[in-house]
Amino acid sequence: MAASLIVRYWVTKPEPQLQSYDLRVEINSTTDMPEEVFVMHRGVAPALRAGEEQTDLFQCIADPVDLEEFPTVAPDLANEMPYYRVSDITLSFRSLSELEEVRTLIDADLASLITALKAGDSLTQYAVVTHV
Repeated sequence: MAASLIVRYWVTKPEPQLQSYDLRVEINSTTDMPEEVFVMHRGVAPALRAGEEQTDLFQCIADPVDLEEFPTVAPDLANEMPYYRVSDITLSFRSLSELEEVRTLIDADLASLITALKAGDSLTQYAVVTHV
């Protein structure tokens, strides 16, 4: 597998009077892997307004096991595990430096995912067992 991806980032236009900055991250295209690499946790973030339901929270970048186990549709919390995967996320930060730090971490985690997927292509024999 020659896993690869193209990721695009969008940020709020920097202005000194802003109290928060948004970072939107989108997997634009992939090769030999799914685009949905962002793991979401269903119903754990506080509601944005009083009386509304809790919202979903970005949990992490998927690893190869997550890609196999977590669906790409939001789960029914009464019957399923609360995790699923999406291809884009939007995060808010108090400062541009915090935004840039997290963007760097996301890049590193995406690179680690690609490395792990490629490593699965080069399996070596671990054991041979004979049962009689």
